[in-house]
Amino acid sequence: MSKRILILGAGFGGLAAATELRKSLGSDHRVIVVDRKKSFMMGLVKLWILEGSRVLEESQTPLDGLNAKGIEYLNDEVTKIETAQNRVQAKDHGWIEYDYLIVALGAELVPGRIAGFAGRGYNLYDAQEIPKLRDSLLELKRGKVAIAIMGMPYKCPPAPYEASLIIDSILTRQGTRSSIEIDIYAPAPIALPVAGPQISSNVVDMISQRSIRFHPLHKIKSVTDDKLEFENGTKADYDVLAGIPPHRAPEVVSSAGLAEGDWVAIDRKTMKTRFKNVFAIGDVTEIKVGILALPKAGMFAEEQAKVAARHIIDEISGRTTIATFAGQGYCFMEVGNKRASYLEGDFFNPAGPSLRLEAPSEQNFQKKQDFERTRVKEWLL
Repeated sequence: MSKRILILGAGFGGLAAATELRKSLGSDHRVIVVDRKKSFMMGLVKLWILEGSRVLEESQTPLDGLNAKGIEYLNDEVTKIETAQNRVQAKDHGWIEYDYLIVALGAELVPGRIAGFAGRGYNLYDAQEIPKLRDSLLELKRGKVAIAIMGMPYKCPPAPYEASLIIDSILTRQGTRSSIEIDIYAPAPIALPVAGPQISSNVVDMISQRSIRFHPLHKIKSVTDDKLEFENGTKADYDVLAGIPPHRAPEVVSSAGLAEGDWVAIDRKTMKTRFKNVFAIGDVTEIKVGILALPKAGMFAEEQAKVAARHIIDEISGRTTIATFAGQGYCFMEVGNKRASYLEGDFFNPAGPSLRLEAPSEQNFQKKQDFERTRVKEWLL
């Protein structure tokens, strides 16, 4: 009997799940992806746009390429999820029934939670704002650049530090770096709580060598025309502000009862939610690792997608599923000038999360480029 697998979201997790399902299931089974976006671009590309080596318009791959691969793509917005009725409502396509559902809607950015940020700062995670941020940096002759992490958790934990190093490189090439200060403000006591104190110390050392100052325990409260105000009572001047806004699960996920607290709770091995035949993957989820949570990163979304897809494939095929998510992954931390560090971690290690950070190299930067190229080709081209 044919089955209909519905995937909400065409980001890292959604595309990886759709690809895995389509490769392994016969054409009588339908794989449907719903996303309000018309194109896909990896988050890491925003840093290349900031650096100037890529252009936004040339970095987006149309999602309708899914159709040629036997995956049905619906350019639509999900407005309601009814797990009890096995159906999802989309704005233009109405009700869509499913046999299996994969929720891969990611994290929603809520810059409005920070008073005064909109219109004064640039959202570092909004691709449309990156070219404007770059222009402001190129125009700045002297003053202060502030990078503010405005809430926890947030996607791609190393990204603010990568951005600071790339900004340093941009200003150095412009000949203005000696007249411009760069500061990073974070609400946490260390740079990367998910990576632990040693890796955090390594990252702070890395940026300190480039005269970038790190300010822990600085949770932003509000933004005015020339000042940042923090919950600890301190204030700081700025001329250009790049912020990472607070994140939350999309409202459609929360209103459906899928979220327990701020995020969707799942079985950390199978990606199953508490609802029958409903899986959740990627940034919309929370997997606790001790007192912390697994980082929100594309590599983890991809691996989770493969596990969820394998469970669905095996169940449809009548096989026993052995696929489990191992909590292992890696990422590349760019440092500017076409060099990158390599960070890998085993977050389910019985003795506690184990991480390793390699020194920056041109080879790692090339691997980061290949990482993007191979996945876009596999998923959409």
